Amino acid sequence: MTKITDHKEYFDTCFDRQALPSACFEGVIFEGCDFSHCNFTAARFIRCKFINCRFDQCNLSVMEMPDSRFNEVSFTECKLSGTDWTRAYWPAFNLDHELRFTQCLLSNASFFGLTLQEVKMMECQLHDVDFRECDLSKAEILNCDLAGSLFNRTNLQAADLTDSRDFSINVLNNSVAGATFSRLEALSLLESLGVNLVD
Repeated sequence: MTKITDHKEYFDTCFDRQALPSACFEGVIFEGCDFSHCNFTAARFIRCKFINCRFDQCNLSVMEMPDSRFNEVSFTECKLSGTDWTRAYWPAFNLDHELRFTQCLLSNASFFGLTLQEVKMMECQLHDVDFRECDLSKAEILNCDLAGSLFNRTNLQAADLTDSRDFSINVLNNSVAGATFSRLEALSLLESLGVNLVD
């Protein structure tokens, strides 16, 4: 089993079934790495870099990532509940970080104020997620459960929310021009306009 050491670089390395809850790592660079069935619950990644990495069936709940960078990273069937993504480092010159979440649990996470253009979230549970003041333009948020999630001054222009449900988006406080919604779920957008619907 490959041991993760501070201030070391790992290229094309596979980390399988590593159980490191509450561990702390600093200054580590992961490029082209695969993480499978790992437990990083409440782990701290300080000033680390994840470039072109894949996480598969990992537990990353309440993970902390102060000043860490993520670029071209995919998460599949991962637990990421309670993660504060605002603490990571998001350089202003890179507007598309190529993040992909597929069948993940992201409830109680915070993306407040982040620019995440073209982020992809497919079949995810997004309960009580903070998307306020985010730039999610051209995002793909497909078949996701958004119950209780917060949208305010959020840029959803040209975003695709097909088959996503249980969202509450005030069209007067959010930018939704060119966004795509499933027909039945789109009716909820009229609630913010005080429109009454009858059969």
